Amino acid sequence: MSLVIPDVSAWMRAGEWAANTVPNGEPPYWVQIWPASVAMARLLWRRGNLAGKAALDLGCGLGVPGIAAARAGAAVTFADVKPDALAFASWNAARQGNATVPAVVELDWSRSVVPGTFDLLLLADVSYRPVHHSALQRHCLQALRPGGVVLHADPLRRESTPFCQWLRQNMATADCVRRTSFLDRSLDVRLIAASPSAESLAPWRRLLDASPVDTSPGDPNPVSPSPSMRPE
Repeated sequence: MSLVIPDVSAWMRAGEWAANTVPNGEPPYWVQIWPASVAMARLLWRRGNLAGKAALDLGCGLGVPGIAAARAGAAVTFADVKPDALAFASWNAARQGNATVPAVVELDWSRSVVPGTFDLLLLADVSYRPVHHSALQRHCLQALRPGGVVLHADPLRRESTPFCQWLRQNMATADCVRRTSFLDRSLDVRLIAASPSAESLAPWRRLLDASPVDTSPGDPNPVSPSPSMRPE
């Protein structure tokens, strides 16, 4: 999939178009594509047909996993506190030619639970602050449908480990560590699928038990970024 993403160099140089930016300051986390989101997108691409499934991309940032889920047929909801992140995620999703346009929810998910329930809860590198773990747990308990599946990805962050342990203690889980390469970055990403239902978990377990090399059969270039200051 081809994505338009914020031009980080221009952002740091000028600090333009997005609220609360400072020239020469560090750009916010959401403007970057993180390897964990790429690893999750590739897992969703391997899973294939998600027609009839509802997916929540929580703390979506640029929405890479959600866009992959939408391409596979899922009805996707993007949720983030940053309106600019939602603008990029929804615009990029719409230009993929998906059958349905993802819904957008602007809220602070660390304080509020996204309305509705979902078959897939996509958590791509959102557990890096332990203070947010209770909010993630609330979403797992309140936003997940019976038989739903949580997908969590992080680059083996020490801060994320307690949340991973909570998933293992409260749900059936399958996991792997997969070497993920994207542009000039390559690192190990921890992928966990969790579900109250062992039956629902089974197809994800098979995918996670596969080769630890993160390739994407059938989609050799699943994320191709094109920098821009704003979605046109």
